[in-house]
Amino acid sequence: MLGLAVSLGCLYLVTRGTDWTAVGAILAGTRPGWVLGMIAVGLLTLVIRAQRWRVLLRPVGEVGFEPSLSATAIGFGASAVLPLRLGELVRPALLGRRARIGLSPALSSVVVERLFDMLVVIGCALLTGLVSPLPPALRRAAVVLGALTIAGLGALLVMLRNRARTELVLARRLPPRLARVVGPLVHGFLAGLGSLADAGTVAAALGYSTLLWAVIALTWACGLLALALPVPLLAASLTVMVTVAAFVFLPQGPGFVGTWQAGCVLALTLFGTPRETAIGYSLLTWLGMMGTNLLAGGVFLAREDVSVRELLRVAAPDGPAAPVEG
Repeated sequence: MLGLAVSLGCLYLVTRGTDWTAVGAILAGTRPGWVLGMIAVGLLTLVIRAQRWRVLLRPVGEVGFEPSLSATAIGFGASAVLPLRLGELVRPALLGRRARIGLSPALSSVVVERLFDMLVVIGCALLTGLVSPLPPALRRAAVVLGALTIAGLGALLVMLRNRARTELVLARRLPPRLARVVGPLVHGFLAGLGSLADAGTVAAALGYSTLLWAVIALTWACGLLALALPVPLLAASLTVMVTVAAFVFLPQGPGFVGTWQAGCVLALTLFGTPRETAIGYSLLTWLGMMGTNLLAGGVFLAREDVSVRELLRVAAPDGPAAPVEG
């Protein structure tokens, strides 16, 4: 309920008093070539995410590119329509069963992946503050989140290096019945953190993360070019990307509705963009990027021969196993 309230609140604050006729006229002038470019770049982000995920999973098993890409596409497609970010559970659950690596290791790799994403986005936020009028509050939040992210990575690394002790402490502190259930999950989760113990894997993951967010910035740039907005391309693309990333970090309803629009409008108004134009841009980019994720997810869902009902169940630990290709 909180997420839905945040989404509706953001949507109301951003769109109240909007001249929708003007928004429609702005969208009518969209350059289709740049929209196709946005879609192509959006598909490329899925490829990069899938490859980075394979790198992070190497300590627990060698995962093929196609299963990783399939689970990534389906997971991000699910995130566009499911509440409570269930797509983040669908993705490791699908891969864990298909690649036989278990849900816990796959889920821990997603946690590490998100921490790397936060580090890169925070770095982009600090860099963006040097070239664009990023709100001081957002810069301060970036510094705080950066410190928390580094602390989180440090805590995971300490747990990994003291793996036996961590499992022993949990076993002693938890009730026996609960320990029997949680113990194997913790064991698998810590196994999935093995990527943090190898400097080469960390460097590769950071490299892919940097490439990923550079490509994501291109999707925002394609949106600016599609509407021919008179703003500095690099500064505006980075500012929108960082601001929307901050907004979608909030609790929200399915598909980032409301928070996405609020981030776009706030970022573009810093460059003097009229409100209706900013709203048109927010709708264009939202439709383009969410539509790309849904299209890719639907294609791979059909190939996996998994029904929507099974997709909703597969995030549960006792959900049906995905087929394994031999």
